[in-house]
Amino acid sequence: MDAIQFIKQEHTKAKAAFAKLLEAAPAKRGAVWDELKPELKAHEEIEEACLYGPLLDEGPSDAKLLEWVSDTHSDEVEKVENLIEKTESLDPKDVGWLTIVKEIHSALEQHILQEEGEIFPRIAKFWDQDKLKEAGEEMTEMKAEKSGRR
Repeated sequence: MDAIQFIKQEHTKAKAAFAKLLEAAPAKRGAVWDELKPELKAHEEIEEACLYGPLLDEGPSDAKLLEWVSDTHSDEVEKVENLIEKTESLDPKDVGWLTIVKEIHSALEQHILQEEGEIFPRIAKFWDQDKLKEAGEEMTEMKAEKSGRR
C-alpha cells in the first residue's frame, strides 16, 4: 500500500471513530475518546516522520505543497493539539467538552478534505510510485510499532 492509500485508510478509520464518539452516550464518551486520542497522535507522528518531513527535506518546487509541508500542516496540527489539551480539564459528560470535540472533528474534516483534494494529488506528482510505496511501507511498520506499545 502506498503512503496516500495508507493515510486515506487512516482517515476512514478516524471518521468512523468520531461518528462513534459523537453518537456515544455522555457516560461512554470518555472511554471512546481515550481510544481515539492516541490514534490521532500516532497519525500525526506517522505523517510527519514518513511523509511531510521527507517531503520538506526534498524541497518540492510546487509552492502549494511546499507551504503545506513547511507551515500549514504543522499549524493545523498545533490547533488540534491545543483543542485536545482543552478537553483534558473537562468532563466528557459536559456540553463544553462535547463542543470542543466537535471543533476538533470539524478541524479534522477540513484537514482531510484539503489533504485528499489538494495535497495528495500534488504529492503523487512529486513522488513516483516507488517512493510512495516505500513511504507507505514505513507508515505501516510505524503504525504496527505504535499499536504494539499499548
